[in-house]
Amino acid sequence: MSKSILPELLEALETYLEGKATAWATQIEDDRVPTLPSTPDGKVNVRAITAALRRPQSQEQHLFNKPELRTPINAVATEQGLKPIGARSRPEELEKEVAARMRRTDVRSGELSKMVAEQASVIERQRRTIESLREQVLMFEETGQILRTGPVRS
Repeated sequence: MSKSILPELLEALETYLEGKATAWATQIEDDRVPTLPSTPDGKVNVRAITAALRRPQSQEQHLFNKPELRTPINAVATEQGLKPIGARSRPEELEKEVAARMRRTDVRSGELSKMVAEQASVIERQRRTIESLREQVLMFEETGQILRTGPVRS
């Protein structure tokens, strides 16, 4: 069984964040600049934090996905006026993403409707065939006669 890297990562992150929070608090209040690394659009830079912790880039995902790691980063980022992890940079981007999802959903819905209609048609055809065969079996059982349904072979 593999050992969880979460406790080790959390310890390193707490130490790092304490240092950044202390550096923030020691700045003159009117001239404060964020001590956490940030992107040009004002979001906290998780990749830079991962690098500062001297962790492989593959561990960056844990800072995004694990609430116990994401929450302290977001707390310090919010205090320093940065957008937290997972924040959208602009409402226009969110609107575009929602519109794209809706289009994909509409396309999928149309494809599924077509498949359902085709399947319903096949099921109805099979029901008619089954009913016809039942009637032929019933006629054979009652009269002993076989009903020809196909062309006569010579």
